[in-house]
Amino acid sequence: MLEDRVLTESGKKTKDQIFNAAVKLLLKDGYDKLTIKKICETSGTSNGSFYHFFRNKDELLAHYYNLSAEKFIHDREEDIENASLYDQMMFCYRWYINYSAGHGVDFCLNFFTPKNRAIDPNHMYNAFYEMSRECLHKHKDEILEGGDADQIAHDLCVLAKGIISDWSNSRGSYDIAVAAERMFSVYLKGVVVTG
Repeated sequence: MLEDRVLTESGKKTKDQIFNAAVKLLLKDGYDKLTIKKICETSGTSNGSFYHFFRNKDELLAHYYNLSAEKFIHDREEDIENASLYDQMMFCYRWYINYSAGHGVDFCLNFFTPKNRAIDPNHMYNAFYEMSRECLHKHKDEILEGGDADQIAHDLCVLAKGIISDWSNSRGSYDIAVAAERMFSVYLKGVVVTG
């Protein structure tokens, strides 16, 4: 993935311009009408700049996960350092649900669409998914017998996408934080040590 590249301040600014233009267009026109040409026009950058940072539209949108993981680590890493695996996963996905919902119903409707291959961690690198997967492997002694760290990471990812998708499809008609807290807690109590 191109994320590993160290960027200059100017490169980071250009990359952010491209991503922010894509988010703006995604909100305005939806996923189907989001094109690289429109992204470049809106961001005031060239096709060459786009392809310098991203291979395609899905990789650009996968950058959302990289940004969310970076922000989570920056804001909250200290808070979970000595917590149990259960608390780490609850904290991680509580934060992620709020981060996603904070972008609004329309963003979630347009981003969490089956057409967006960026939401499939089997197809595209997902930094937030990988972060939770690594955590599960690191604390595998807290996984209940018969549990598998990779499967749990996958299940948590599916659960998060499902909650966000349902919430946005219902036009935000319920408190997503309360629903997510309940559902993640029920799932995690079945697969990791609690208390």
